[in-house]
Amino acid sequence: MSKKSTELIVNGVKKYGPTVGKLALKHNKEIIGAIGSINLKKRFNKSDDFDQSPKKAKNKHPRKQRYQYYLTEVTPTLDTRNRDELFQYRLEVEQCIQQIKMEQAQDIVIKKQIHEGRIKEWEAILSHIVSQMTIKDYMEYLRLFNNPEYQSEYFAGFKGDVEKFKKLNTVEQYDALVQYVHEKTMIDIEQIKREFSAPV
Repeated sequence: MSKKSTELIVNGVKKYGPTVGKLALKHNKEIIGAIGSINLKKRFNKSDDFDQSPKKAKNKHPRKQRYQYYLTEVTPTLDTRNRDELFQYRLEVEQCIQQIKMEQAQDIVIKKQIHEGRIKEWEAILSHIVSQMTIKDYMEYLRLFNNPEYQSEYFAGFKGDVEKFKKLNTVEQYDALVQYVHEKTMIDIEQIKREFSAPV
């Protein structure tokens, strides 16, 4: 754009801008009605809002749809899930990351950056899932330690882990118990010893 045409635009805005603004404020209802009647409202909505456009949602890559599901449905509710669900989520996310890495290895250099971004997005979700599993596993082990009769709904489907923990929950096996909790949760051994108070 030339300097001359830029000056014309700037001068036009300076000269007519205030008048147009006052006119728009005075007749805003008519303007909004006109915009609605010619169906321009849709253009002002987000272009990637797939809830309003089912045709676009059908064209969306299945992994991208799954990512949106994890972002909006799974991640906010991780603290209400049991270990079986969290474990399945972790496996699925790890599988998605592996798929992207395989695609990255096969694609041209230009697309590698796109794949890197996708990997980081999925790794962030994986980090949330693993973190939640660590916290919940640790808390359930602590409850079992303090009350051997405690029935853990979180560990439904993982009875072997609970049985092994209960076998180790004795005075003689205390060090093995601490090691077991550390291996399962990767929590610092000193912290485990503090919270799983050693028998006297």
